[in-house]
Amino acid sequence: MIDMPPAPGARVLIRNEEWIVRNVEQCDMGGHQLECIGVSETVRHRDAIFLTAIDTVKVLDPRETELVSDISPRYMSSLLYLEARLRQTVPTDSAIALGHRGAMDILPFQLEPTRRVLQQLRPRFLIADAVGLGKTLEAGILVSELMRRGKGRRILVVTTKSMMQQFQKEFWSRFSIPLARLDSAGIQRIRRHLPANHNPFHYHDKTIISVDTLKRDTEYRHYIETAYWDIIVIDEAHNVSFKGNRTLSNKLASLLAHRSDALVLLTATPHNGDKESFASLMRMLDPTILPRKSDYTKEDVEHLFVRRFKKDVRDEIRQEFPERQVFRFRAKPSAAEERAFATLANLNLSIDKDRRTGAEMLFRTLLEKALLSSPAACAQTVRERINRLGKKDASHPDIPVLDELRVAVEAIAPDDVSKLNELVSRLKSDPIWQWSSDNATDRLVIFTERIETLKFLREHLARKLGLKENAVAILHGQLPDTEIQKTVEDFGKTLSPLRLLIASDVASEGINLHFQSHRIVHFDIPWSLMVFQQRNGRVDRYGQAETPLIAYLLNETENPKIRGDMRILEILTEKDEQAARNIGDPSIFMGLYDEEAETQRVAQALENSEAPEAFEATLKAEDDGLDWLDSLMGGGEPSPVAPAEPRKPLSLFLTDFEYARNGLEFLHEHDRLAHQPKADARFQTIELQPDDDLDRFLKQQLSPEMRSTDHVYALSANTEVVKNAIKTARDGDAWPAIHHLWALHPMLQWLDFKLLSLVGRQRAPVIRVPRGIAAGESLVLISALIPNRRGQPVLNDWFAVRVGSNGKVLGDLSFDELIKATGLGHEEFPNAGNPFDAKTLQALLPPALDYAGLRMVEAQKQFSAQMRERASVELSRLDKLRGQHLQQLELDFKAVSDTPLAKVAAHKQTQRAHEIDNLFDEYKRWVSLTLELDARAHMTVAAVLIS
Repeated sequence: MIDMPPAPGARVLIRNEEWIVRNVEQCDMGGHQLECIGVSETVRHRDAIFLTAIDTVKVLDPRETELVSDISPRYMSSLLYLEARLRQTVPTDSAIALGHRGAMDILPFQLEPTRRVLQQLRPRFLIADAVGLGKTLEAGILVSELMRRGKGRRILVVTTKSMMQQFQKEFWSRFSIPLARLDSAGIQRIRRHLPANHNPFHYHDKTIISVDTLKRDTEYRHYIETAYWDIIVIDEAHNVSFKGNRTLSNKLASLLAHRSDALVLLTATPHNGDKESFASLMRMLDPTILPRKSDYTKEDVEHLFVRRFKKDVRDEIRQEFPERQVFRFRAKPSAAEERAFATLANLNLSIDKDRRTGAEMLFRTLLEKALLSSPAACAQTVRERINRLGKKDASHPDIPVLDELRVAVEAIAPDDVSKLNELVSRLKSDPIWQWSSDNATDRLVIFTERIETLKFLREHLARKLGLKENAVAILHGQLPDTEIQKTVEDFGKTLSPLRLLIASDVASEGINLHFQSHRIVHFDIPWSLMVFQQRNGRVDRYGQAETPLIAYLLNETENPKIRGDMRILEILTEKDEQAARNIGDPSIFMGLYDEEAETQRVAQALENSEAPEAFEATLKAEDDGLDWLDSLMGGGEPSPVAPAEPRKPLSLFLTDFEYARNGLEFLHEHDRLAHQPKADARFQTIELQPDDDLDRFLKQQLSPEMRSTDHVYALSANTEVVKNAIKTARDGDAWPAIHHLWALHPMLQWLDFKLLSLVGRQRAPVIRVPRGIAAGESLVLISALIPNRRGQPVLNDWFAVRVGSNGKVLGDLSFDELIKATGLGHEEFPNAGNPFDAKTLQALLPPALDYAGLRMVEAQKQFSAQMRERASVELSRLDKLRGQHLQQLELDFKAVSDTPLAKVAAHKQTQRAHEIDNLFDEYKRWVSLTLELDARAHMTVAAVLIS
């Protein structure tokens, strides 16, 4: 038991294991409660809570550090130990330290979200770049950077079920972030190992799950409420915004927003034209920022998001993003189709006259939409409606009218479907569109929004093209999540027999189809410009090596009514093409920013027989194509953020490869690793068969699909080698055979842990260097940190204190100055094993640590002054925002103050005011704990250098 509790950040010994104290709280029953995270090998990264009234807590005193000799050649043991300690030192400045080194072709604009977030007090951000610019990669850069800073041990990614495997694979192959996939198969696998009442989110630290799974299973809400993550990423975040009512998705996202420190939202369509809808995303990121239903400008929220279009970054990505070519295939309907069009045009239904609201689409319009998709889709819709009407009223007047249409539509034989014939003709003989299924890297994607059309094409298009059954796949939202993921994966494999993908719009959000395909055919024309953007973005995106070919199939009917309607749909294709060239966001033309609303607007044009010229005249991009977020919120460029150059890490080795090679070889030579690693310096690649210890660790960290099938792991620090492995994986194995060798890979984390144990607890090696140290002088290398009151490192420093043989301190050297003066790590030192006077050197530690303490006190004073100034600004800002929230609350309840409901309203207003106060008190406390530094510096003697 101890009287004075250790400060956050202190290293303590509890139950014979080493821990770092994260938080300290007074206990009502006496003593203190310590929230700790494990440091020593058996408890590493484990969270634990200890009570000082029960457990013996020993604060490790650096003055008691035992100095030990190193007999390894070239002092390799000491160098590896020091390097492992350096790699545990988290960056605390705002410069990018790691994210820019992922296995990808980094473009400057992709670093911008991370730069912006590192300027923030709390990492919460919306990446709203247009379709195809690589939001997943931008998120990977940001998440890997937060992980390097010790802020990403537990991660949750929420996405659509079609995107789960792709997202998981991108995060792993490019950033070594191992997300366990909680699809139906993954959940069953976990539940086989967990008791029924255990939280599956505690089984893995890093997971990815679909929003559909979270919505469907009510028990997950309870699990979420009792779990906490360091980072939560919500992909396709427009699906969880507020759209006039609290949907399950919106409630789920609002809950998740409170379950992590860092929150990253991703969407190419961040708004639906309603300021309150966009504000709901901003409140997820920062609930203090905007009062409910209040007006706001871009300046209020611009620090929370970034939005770029292809035109904004064209100069950076020209080589990787060729301009699309657009084609309109015009099909002359067969006689049977013309009869069906005529029957449809003359359709007069009583159910349309009896519809409840003018906002509902006429059933006649719905039938036209289905017929323009395919006769199969229209026939199914007609049959379903006849059956429904017949069950209610067998003599309903619409039944014979609909039956006449059914007969006309069913009379259209598959070989009479003109769009199908036109497409087949183009694919067989068009100079540009001629297509052969023999080329595995030229696959075809066909979009339709009707499942019956999808089934029709699978049968008849495949027949006309002579495709085998395994060469065609369908994709729609009613399929199981595992089947959707397998289809997407197979489509991306060169060795897969799959050549033709026929998909509904479940495949239009986020999925990468551009690696093996550059052709998209819209078999039916969507009635929403937002759908155009999503569909075409599957192949017209960053990383596309070929020119994207986009084709729209149009019926050139003789029927004047249907011909006018087809012209309206053709205008939509022209506006999407114009947006792709000049504006970026096609939805700006309608100004509705919602798929359903855009579809309804087109339906109204068709129902009202609106002239195509009049319809086109309404589609004007106001403000010279200014994005809605600019035009609606007052315009203006976002406040500039000064780009910080990537940070050069403190290191004794030139590369990750050199560190890993030397470390693994050292462990093998000293019987701490069973199998010898194979290193190839030319390609910076290491192959290793794990022993039992490493294998257990990797099984804890990696999902089965990430593990090696032959029990040999290959890692490369050469990103070109890794990128080629990613490309090769698409040819067959689906998961890269070569992993990215960098600091975040679990194998390197295991190596760090092993090398930290070389010297032993509270010990430091003594190293003889041939230069840089004067006679009678020693250098005490110290690692020092000062945490904030949340236990997070705020000041990290490595420096050497120069001490004379008489114990007098002669000054200090920064880490870079130490390396330059002595050549430590950068030059090879022979180790003759000469003895040293341990007692004399041990006596140098107290004065060196006293000096280091004073140095850190000065650093703390200077930094605290900056932090107090920043805290003052933040707290003043919060006070101002609190006032705005309370003022808006007064306005919300003012209208009912003189009504019979005044008493109830007053109670609700008081309750809401209390909630506002609690919110701002919580945030002010968070700001204070984050920006207030602990007065005590925590120091570790890392080594002593002598001549």
